[in-house]
Amino acid sequence: MRRVVVTGLGMINCVGQDKESSFKAIVNGECGIKSITLFDASNQTVRIAGEITDFDPKTVMNPKEVKKADRFIQLGIKAAQEAMADAKFDSFEAERFGISSASGIGGLTNIEKNSIVCHERGPKRISPFFIPSALVNMLGGFVSIEHGLKGPNLSSVTACAAGTHAISEAVKTIMLNGADRMLVVGAEAAICAIGVGGFAAMKALSTRNDDPKKASRPFDKERDGFVIGEGAGSLVLEEYEAAKKRGAKIYAEIIGFGESGDANHITTPAPEGEGAYRAMKAALNMAGNVKVDYINAHGTSTKYNDLYETMAVKKLFGSDVPVISSTKGQIGHCLGAAGVNEAVISLLAIRDGVIPPTINYETPDPDCDLDYVPNVARESELNIVMSNSFGFGGTNGSLVFKKI
Repeated sequence: MRRVVVTGLGMINCVGQDKESSFKAIVNGECGIKSITLFDASNQTVRIAGEITDFDPKTVMNPKEVKKADRFIQLGIKAAQEAMADAKFDSFEAERFGISSASGIGGLTNIEKNSIVCHERGPKRISPFFIPSALVNMLGGFVSIEHGLKGPNLSSVTACAAGTHAISEAVKTIMLNGADRMLVVGAEAAICAIGVGGFAAMKALSTRNDDPKKASRPFDKERDGFVIGEGAGSLVLEEYEAAKKRGAKIYAEIIGFGESGDANHITTPAPEGEGAYRAMKAALNMAGNVKVDYINAHGTSTKYNDLYETMAVKKLFGSDVPVISSTKGQIGHCLGAAGVNEAVISLLAIRDGVIPPTINYETPDPDCDLDYVPNVARESELNIVMSNSFGFGGTNGSLVFKKI
């Protein structure tokens, strides 16, 4: 089976508009969650989010094209541009370079906007760009056109596991010789009235409107729900020999991935994290049951996710549980983009030898009793890192990265 390595990274979220500023802020425990300004949230029960401010899509797209792309596509284009620039290609064979994109919801803002237009002004006033701007796979479409990628064009839409699954799909494609290189991009921008209102109606979101920077608190006893975030992440994956031949900078090798389904409930994880356990176990088995130094948890700051992920980790690792942390306290839950963002964070953690903290961890939960790296980052030599993502519908994914 062909080996797959990571040679380029890009990231944008509420604490930074590039990978370096974002990672520095995350390591420093900075929180980008604030009151919503993207729409009037005054009548919402939840009025906070991990919103990206000062992002100008005209800096990454032709101004005439901006109206054709939903915000999630614009953010994805930004992250993909950074990853491709980071990989430093002089040239490549377009037919052997594909793309694997991901989003949990896609163009929800445009769906909301055009639904209102249709209801209030009639179907003839719907934008002709509505459908192309809202489709999840158009993220990959826009990005592949920009970079001239003519290999496989894939898309994952598996809720909050979508980004991780997009990486797995890209790895499979290279391993099976379907391509030599794959660009992975995951993006989400669902901070709109129907997005926030919909999650709030499920009682899934934190209601700490008066204290937004303390709202997302993974594994803390006082957690009361997740905080919706927006952002994008991107990775360039290459077959190892091809990357080595061109002298590429290699962040790490992807040595394992695992996927599973809960078959339990549309929103609640399987009891005791049974599905999460099987995804992690499959990834670890594929990796050769190596010693994991750090787990970047899904860690959403919800009651059952944090509890069941903790239980699954303890079941899998027994008495040798790795250090674990969640970075959603800093950037919120970026839904379908979370897995790619957190893969980028994991890879930069390997590069810099530092474990990002779980911020807002103030009141220990006796049922969540692991070392979550509370509040302050920790220097550590990291050779093997695992990254987890779990989504509504009982869909799970786990990745294992190895420093080389």
